[in-house]
Amino acid sequence: MDGTGAASGEAAAPRGALWPVFGWSLVDLLLAGGIVFGVGVVAAILLGALRTGGVDLGPSQPALGGMPSLFVPISLVGTVLAGLALWLLHRSRLPAAPRPWSPGLALAVVGVAMALQAAAIAFTALMERVGTPTAGSNLAIIEAAFAAAPALTLLMTVVFAPIGEELVFRRVLLHRFAQAGRPGLGLALTSLGFALIHEPLPAGRELLAWALTLATYASLGLGFGLLYLRCGRLDAVVLAHVLVNAVGMTLLLVG
Repeated sequence: MDGTGAASGEAAAPRGALWPVFGWSLVDLLLAGGIVFGVGVVAAILLGALRTGGVDLGPSQPALGGMPSLFVPISLVGTVLAGLALWLLHRSRLPAAPRPWSPGLALAVVGVAMALQAAAIAFTALMERVGTPTAGSNLAIIEAAFAAAPALTLLMTVVFAPIGEELVFRRVLLHRFAQAGRPGLGLALTSLGFALIHEPLPAGRELLAWALTLATYASLGLGFGLLYLRCGRLDAVVLAHVLVNAVGMTLLLVG
């Protein structure tokens, strides 16, 4: 996969006008959200039709609006489609010149993944210390989805969801800010956006618990973004994301 020359250590791009960058990014987020929502609606209709036809899809999940847990991995197809749509739309407008792979980059990918997982564990320990709930609002749903369809859930959450998310947040949004000469602002905004798509609302928890959960996801977005700005390789960032999710799923399922 590709990346960005300006992000990979070459001469910094001259600063462009800020409002077009914000405007295009907002349009992209709305488009991506529409695709994700549309796929969710189609998945709900499909699963509802199967259940009406007598297919056993497992117990309903109140947190999913009565949908079965299988809705989770199926709906994640929307994330991949959203990322692919934005990449296809903007790849000519956002040309890439990634750094080549090297042993040092491979070690950096593994190191970033380990550091981010350690940060997530540290945030969990902090939440336990201050007495707030440590589980994100989506973790119980993911556990139920794994119980219903383990192979599909692992494939979607560990492999395909990272591809979609990195296409949207790093390859398109962060890339655009870096190309406009504003990588720091892009890094901050994409990290916050990455956190908010995972934990958009407190979901009945205290504000402190929600803030610490947001901080956990924001730290992941920050790490992935810094790696992208350093090497300009989307595949490197996707690999780091896959490693983080794989370790996280392992800890969730065994812990």
